[in-house]
Amino acid sequence: MVHRARDVSEPVGRDILVWKMAVFRDADHVDAMIGKARTYETLVLDLRGNGGGAVDALRRLVSRCFDREVHVATVRQREKRERRIAKPARGGFRGRLIVLVDSRSASAAEMFARIVQIEKRGDVIGDRTAGAVMSSRIMPHKVGVAGVFYATSITIGDVRMADGASLEKTGVTPDDLVVPSPADLAAGRDPVLAAAVAMAGGSITPEQAGRLFR
Repeated sequence: MVHRARDVSEPVGRDILVWKMAVFRDADHVDAMIGKARTYETLVLDLRGNGGGAVDALRRLVSRCFDREVHVATVRQREKRERRIAKPARGGFRGRLIVLVDSRSASAAEMFARIVQIEKRGDVIGDRTAGAVMSSRIMPHKVGVAGVFYATSITIGDVRMADGASLEKTGVTPDDLVVPSPADLAAGRDPVLAAAVAMAGGSITPEQAGRLFR
């Protein structure tokens, strides 16, 4: 099954909205999507294949999904330690939250999933995440007269969650482990999304779930 790199949403029945969030791109987009989700009882947030993105977008998503101040993470650098907090925003989503993750969910995506678990805000289902959350900086370089450019990624901070643990090389273990079989992948079935919809009280077959965002 191919999860395309696009940010889309589709309702399932009258009460469930499925938001396939491809990347954490900008806070304004998060506001728009949460504004749409507020009209539904359950938001299924599909973060499978989401490799992360903008920290501001992560913080905004947390502020829009929680009715209280939340400790997003603590970033430990050589010179300082920064505690990142998200405060509740007006017009947030207060319904049921179900988060889908897989082995390609990384950085901000797995951080959000873990925050949901720590704060007992909703359910996380799918496969264990990538375990790639270290804060880094891209350093450009140039060598030679002809000007050959390349870049290196330098780790500049250790990211710790509210419980003090690091997700690096460990990832997030879902509350419910649901992994598509090779046969599911070959046939385009999505048992993970089907399980999430069932958890929300809806009904969709794995075949229908696999076609939802095609």
